[in-house]
Amino acid sequence: PMAAPAACASAAGKAPAHYVATIRQLLARELHLAEDDLDENTQFTDLGLDSITGVTWMRRVNETYGLALDATSIYSHPTLNKLGRHVKEVAERRDIAGGMPDLAELETKKLGNREPARAPAAAPSLRQHQPVETPALPRELVSWRALEQTPGEPPPRAVPEPGAQSGSDRRSGAATAEVGAPPPIAVIGMAGQFPMAADLDAYWRNIAQGRHCISEVPPSRWDLQAWFQEGEPTESKSNSKWLGLLDGHDCFDPLFFNISPAEAKAMDPQQRLFLQACWHGIEHAGYNPKSLAGGRCGVFVGAAANDYGLLSRKVQLSAHGFTGNATSILAARIAYFLDLRGPCLAIDTACSSSLVAIATACDSLASGASELALAGGVYVGAGPAMHIMTAQSGMLSADGKCHTFDQQANGFVPGEAVGVVVLKRLSDAQRDGDIIHAVIRGWGVNQDGRTNGITAPNPQSQAQLLKDVYRRHRIDPADIGLVEAHGTGTPLGDPIEVEGLKKSFSAFTGKSGYCALGSVKSNIGHCLTAAGVTSFIKAVLALQHKQLPPTIHFQRLNEHIKLDGSPFYVNDRLREWTSEGSAHRHAAISSFGYSGTNAHVVVAEHAAQLPVAAPAPLADAATVFLIPLSAKTGGQLVRRAHDLLSFIRRDGCAIDLARLAYTLQVGREAMDERLGLLATSIEEVDAGLQAWIEGRRDVPGIFDGHVRLNREGISVISQDDELKETIVDNWIAQRKFGQLLKLWAKGLELDWNR
Repeated sequence: PMAAPAACASAAGKAPAHYVATIRQLLARELHLAEDDLDENTQFTDLGLDSITGVTWMRRVNETYGLALDATSIYSHPTLNKLGRHVKEVAERRDIAGGMPDLAELETKKLGNREPARAPAAAPSLRQHQPVETPALPRELVSWRALEQTPGEPPPRAVPEPGAQSGSDRRSGAATAEVGAPPPIAVIGMAGQFPMAADLDAYWRNIAQGRHCISEVPPSRWDLQAWFQEGEPTESKSNSKWLGLLDGHDCFDPLFFNISPAEAKAMDPQQRLFLQACWHGIEHAGYNPKSLAGGRCGVFVGAAANDYGLLSRKVQLSAHGFTGNATSILAARIAYFLDLRGPCLAIDTACSSSLVAIATACDSLASGASELALAGGVYVGAGPAMHIMTAQSGMLSADGKCHTFDQQANGFVPGEAVGVVVLKRLSDAQRDGDIIHAVIRGWGVNQDGRTNGITAPNPQSQAQLLKDVYRRHRIDPADIGLVEAHGTGTPLGDPIEVEGLKKSFSAFTGKSGYCALGSVKSNIGHCLTAAGVTSFIKAVLALQHKQLPPTIHFQRLNEHIKLDGSPFYVNDRLREWTSEGSAHRHAAISSFGYSGTNAHVVVAEHAAQLPVAAPAPLADAATVFLIPLSAKTGGQLVRRAHDLLSFIRRDGCAIDLARLAYTLQVGREAMDERLGLLATSIEEVDAGLQAWIEGRRDVPGIFDGHVRLNREGISVISQDDELKETIVDNWIAQRKFGQLLKLWAKGLELDWNR
C-alpha cells in the first residue's frame, strides 16, 4: 500500500508545490499510476481522468483538506498545477474565515497505511464545517431595476452602455432600438417534427403532459443484433438501443419541390425534412412561400453529415449522392427552390449548432444583411454510427432515459428532430402586421477555449457568455422565469451548467427560487444538431401557453448541484407561469456544443399593440367570406380539407373568420387542385368542408376545379387584362362572389387584396 498524504490543517505558509504534490499522490492512487507519470501541466483528460474517476478523486481531495470543492473544479482548473493553486487559495480563505479543526490527525487515523476506497463518502462531522467555494469578499447584488431607479449610485460590476432602454420599454419590447443595443427580433412563424409529434401542437401536448417519447431502435433503422451489446461499451458496438424516433423521416413528395424521385432517393433525409419544415414555417407566418422570391431572406441551419450515404456506395459516389449528402446543399435547397437571395449558411458546432444558427440569423437581421430569416436545425440518425461513437465516449444512457439534473444521471439518449423559426426585426414585423409569437430580446455565442480536453465544458466561459448577453441586450435575469438548459443528463455536465448559471445570475440579482430549470431532452432525447431549436420552440410554446412544463425522470437532485439560495429550482410538474406586476414572461435557452461553442438566447412575450380599428364591413352581419384551399394533387386537397376542418373544430369559437379567409387568400400559393367555399360563419365553413369531404357537390357555396382541365377556357380571360379587370370589377360591384370563386377554382388568378 502507498503511504497516505499528510492532510493540511492550515494553509498558512504552505507553498502551491505542497498542494500539487499531495493531490498528485491522490490522483496517482485513483488512476493506479506512478506519481512520476503525472506531469503537473498536462490536462487531466490526457492523464486518463474521466468524469467518474474525477468525482471520486475530488471527494478524496476534499476529505484530505476539509473542503467542499465541486467535482466540476477539475474543468475550471484542468491541470495539477492549476488545481493545486486553486486548492491553496480556497484553503487560505477557509482559514481566514475562522479556521478548521486539526484535520491532519483525523486523516492520518482514518487512512493509516492502507489503500483508500475508490469512492468514500465525505465525513458528516467535517461537512457541517466545510465552507462552500465562494469569492473572497462578498459583493452587493444589484439588478438592472435598481440601477434604473437609482442612477446616482455606483454601478454594479456590469456597467450598462449609454442608451439603455427604460424599464417600461424593456418590458414592452419596444420596436425602436437604442444606441448600442441590437434591435429585438420577432418570431413570426415556427414549424417542426419531433419524436412522437408530427407538429407543434402534438409537441406541446407531449411536453406539457410529461410524456416519455423514446423508443427502441426499430429494424428499419439498423440491426440491434449486429450493433448493440448490453453492458460496458465494446469496440464497434453501442450499449444503448434507444432513440427519440422521427416517424415518416423517409416519406417525401419530391414532385412538390420539383425534384426527381431519383435525386430525392439520394438526398440525405435531413435535406428533405428541412426543406419541408421551411415551407411549413413560412406558411405558419402567414406568407405565400413563393412571394419571397428575389428577397433578402437568409437561411441558417444547424446540421452535420450523417451516415446515410454509406447505405449505398454506388449512390454515394454518384452526382446525386454528391449533392444529396452535402450540408452546404442542405441549406441551399430552400433558397434555390424559392429563389431567396439572403445569406445561406449550414452551421456545424455539434450540439449547439441550431441555436448558433438562430443567433447568427439574429445578427444578420440586426445588421441589415437579411430582411427575413429562416433559422433552425435538423438531425436524423440514418445508421448506427452516432450511437456507436457516443457509446465509445461514455456519453449514452443505457436505460433509455435522460435523467437531467438527477442523481441517476448516466448520459443522454440520441433523438431526432427538425425545427425552423421565421424571424424578422420586431419593428418590421409590427409595421407589416405579422403575428408575433415571441420576441428575441438577446442572443450571443462564444467558445470555451482551452479546457480539460477539447470536448470538455468550461463553466467560466458559459457564465461569461450569459453575462455578456444580459449586459449587451439590457436584460435583467430577475425577469427570467424559465431556463431551458442544455441539460444532457451527464453526471458532471449538468453541475457545470448550473454552476455557470448561478455565477451569471448572481452578477445581477439576489432573488432566489424564482426561475424554473428545464430540459426537453428528458422528453425527446438529445437531438444533437437540432437540440437548440427544439429547446427554443419549447420555450416559445411555454410563453404562449403561460405554463412551465415539467422536466421528467427527476427524483433526487444530483449531489454536485447546489440550488439552495440560488435563483433556480428544477421544475418537475406542469405549473401555471405567473408574472410579477406588468413584467412580461422571459425564458432563456442555452446550448453548448462538445466543440466548445456555446450559445445563449433570451425570448420574451410580445407586448401586443392596441388593435387597429377594423375597416367598415362591406355588408351587414351576413358578410360573405371567400375561403380558398388548394393542393398539388386531389388526395392532398382532401388532406388539406381535413386539416382545416380539424383546426376549426378544435379552435372554432376563437377563430376570426375574416383573418382566416385573408390568410388562405394571400398567404398560400394557389396550386392546381382547388376548392372554394362561400360562408358567413365558421359553422358554414365546417358544414361546407364536411359536405365536400363526403362527396356532396350539390351544396350551395361549394366550388371545386382542376386548373389543367380548364386551362384553355380560362386563358381567354387571363390573357386579356382589360377583359379580366372588367369581369372582376363588375362581379365585385354586384357582389357575385360565387362567380369569382368559381372562376378561381377553374384557374383564374385573382388579386385578393382587391
